[in-house]
Amino acid sequence: MQRPRFVFLTAPALRVPDRPVGDGILWVLVSPNNRQLGRGADLHGTYAACRQAVLDLRGSYRRAVAVELTLGTTGQWSWRVEVDGVPVAVASRLYLRGRECSYNLERFLEAVPAADVTAGVRIARRGRPRAVEPEPISRTRATGSGSWRPTPGPPRRQPRTPPHQVGQ
Repeated sequence: MQRPRFVFLTAPALRVPDRPVGDGILWVLVSPNNRQLGRGADLHGTYAACRQAVLDLRGSYRRAVAVELTLGTTGQWSWRVEVDGVPVAVASRLYLRGRECSYNLERFLEAVPAADVTAGVRIARRGRPRAVEPEPISRTRATGSGSWRPTPGPPRRQPRTPPHQVGQ
């Protein structure tokens, strides 16, 4: 069975909240089923620096303090892990409930000391844009551009009148 692992990602203009936009390398801790458990709080300029941040987290694991918090505007939950008051890891997503946040934080903390550290950097691809139209849509590959564009979905079917009710 596969174990949790730290992977290293890079993408042009990778965005990290409360940090300037720019190129960098970010570590992500993934579970055996490839779901993100958490990620680094900072971008790093080199693979070596990012890998060292993972090794530092594992070395200072006993001093780590977990902080759960809610976002005042939405009421969603998140977490971060601090070492000596400095954030070193954050949740990869937001949670609707406090118990979901706590559960996922525990999974992250359990995985840190046992996780493998992978070699090399992977290039992260951007996700597909989401359509803003409320109607159902299908996605079609735009030729040559590599981007996605929404196209109208199939027409909605009208309910059929059963044959025994026709003309009544």
